[in-house]
This record gives sequence, structure tokens and C-alpha cells, in this order.
Amino acid sequence: MNESLLRKNIREIKAYVPGKTISGLIKLASNENPFGPSPKALEAIKKETSNLHIYPDQSSNKLREALSNKFSLPAECFVCGNGSDDIMQVLAASYINQGDEVIISKNTFSVYELVSKIYDGNAVFVDLKEFAVDLGAISSAITSKTKIIFLTNPNNPTGTIFTAGEFDSFMKNIPENIIVVVDEAYAEFVESKDYPDVLKYIKQGRNVIALRTFSKFYGLAGIRIGYGIGPKELLAPLFKVKMPFNVNRLAQAAAVAALDDKKFLEKTFKNNAEGKKYFYSEFDKLEIDYKKTEANFIFVNLKRPAEEFAKSMVEKGVIIRSLQSFGLPQAIRVSIGLPAQNKKFVSLLK
Repeated sequence: MNESLLRKNIREIKAYVPGKTISGLIKLASNENPFGPSPKALEAIKKETSNLHIYPDQSSNKLREALSNKFSLPAECFVCGNGSDDIMQVLAASYINQGDEVIISKNTFSVYELVSKIYDGNAVFVDLKEFAVDLGAISSAITSKTKIIFLTNPNNPTGTIFTAGEFDSFMKNIPENIIVVVDEAYAEFVESKDYPDVLKYIKQGRNVIALRTFSKFYGLAGIRIGYGIGPKELLAPLFKVKMPFNVNRLAQAAAVAALDDKKFLEKTFKNNAEGKKYFYSEFDKLEIDYKKTEANFIFVNLKRPAEEFAKSMVEKGVIIRSLQSFGLPQAIRVSIGLPAQNKKFVSLLK
């Protein structure tokens, strides 16, 4: 194909690199729920299959009402998408003009950069500080051209968080013409009592959007369903820009049911908390350099080429994530699996 046919800003964009899936191996690479999908979600999907000839609800109203009840916010404060990355793209399409600056932390989820560049935004990268989002440096990077700031909390791939106090101090310095997007894909796994309450800024009407997903905690990665939370005035343009029927019937039904699957959610949280402690203990014994996490994965600084290590693990039956594509060529990310899976990985390190 003649590349001159492409829009100029598309020519240099790099495609998203997902974690690998190899049948028959233990997968600790993509932060999926090791228990599988929510059982209540599976039951809801079965019931909904007889309606597949009917278009889905354009606005995901039942799901938005369920989210409204969960978070005690009006349904108008929620927008649903084909994964939270769908919300990122619709947000970028709604608000980024050519030349607008979008501030992003280095070594984090690449879709922020991807959607910014697709819509002619200029990505401005800020270094992490000790593998954590540096809110002070991000504040210093703000200019008159800044339109959106993407924050990840917990951060992917390091699992670190910024605290409530740090976020409150940060928000005091944010001009009203800037949108702060907080990607909280792993928020349900957080144990820290000092995790920020982003919703309080949304209730105040600030230009803040929180992104959540059903892919991780709820075990619905394969059906693609996520949502954004924000002031209704800020979200209104997204409903004009998003594609019609962007969330399928099965995803909507599964998500509503999963929200109410308390037994499954409690089991997921408990397994993750215990898995973290196990890895910490074993990594300490082996003198492995890692970061304590508030997510369902652990960042490990190998201090040697991660790609080679990841390939050797595949040969031994376990898939983990090399962070080469994150710009961290000597680090890996290990998802917290079931106890037997975790023990298998640790045994390969000895």
C-alpha cells in the first residue's frame, strides 16, 4: 500500500502489543481473573442468548442504573464502552484538537499515547519516580496547550499508587480547562486505606473522569465491557461521538450480573491478597527486586534482559509479561494466579 494514503499522524503510530496466549500453559501475563468469569455473569449470558437477534440498548441503561446504585451517582454520570479503552478513544475524539498536549507517564499503558496521536494530539511524557506516577513532575509539565492528563492508579505495570493526599494536592494546581483522566482498571484490588476518592471531584463538577473495567476483577476480559464516571456535562459529548450499539447485549447483561456476584468478588479479592503475600515472602527469600502492589500483578526488576527470561519461562510452561514494550527491557510483570500457579512460577525461579 502507498503510505501517502495514510493520515500523517497515523504513519508513525505503533500498534498496541498484547500479552501472549498459548494454549495449555499457565498464563500469568495479562492480569486476568484466575477463577474465570463471574458465575452470575455466565448465567446472565446464557439467558440473554435468545435475544441476540435484537439490537442492544444504545445507552446501556440497565448497566448505568446498576452503576448508579453502586456509586450513588446519577446514571447520567456513567458512559459504557467496549472496554475502558473504547472510552479513552471516544474521549480523545470528543476533546482533542490538533496540537493539544496530552500528558502521560512514561512506561505505562500505551493506549493513552495511541488515542492521543490518532486525534492529532501531542503526547508529553513524564518520567516515573521510583516506578510510580510522579504527580509533582506532571504538574510541572502543564502548559497553556495541555488538554488532557492521563493518570493510572494503580499504575500499570508497576502496581504502585499515589495517595489521597498526593492527589488532593495535585488537583489544587489543575486549571479548570484541563481534563484529568484517572484509569482505575485495578481499583477493586486495592487494599490501601489511603487510596484517593476520585468520585468526590466528580461530585464537585470538576473536569475529572474515572475509568473502570469489568476485565480484571469481574473476569469479563473476553467480552469487552468498561465504563467511565464523570460529571454529566463532561460526558455528554461522548454519547454523540461513540459508535451506535458499541456495547453488545451479552456484555451488558454480564456486567449487571457481575456487579451483584458478591461471593465471587470476595473470593477474588481474598485470593489476590493472599497471592501477594505469598509472592512477597518467596521473592524476599530469593532476594528478587520487586515492588509491592495494589493491583493483581507484581512488577519485578530482573536487572537482566526480560525478553530472554520470558521465553525461558514459556519453555517451562508459564507465560509472564516482559515489559520490553513498556520501555522497561529488564523488567517483567507477573499476574497473581491461583495458589498452585503461583507456586509453579516460584519453583522455576529456584
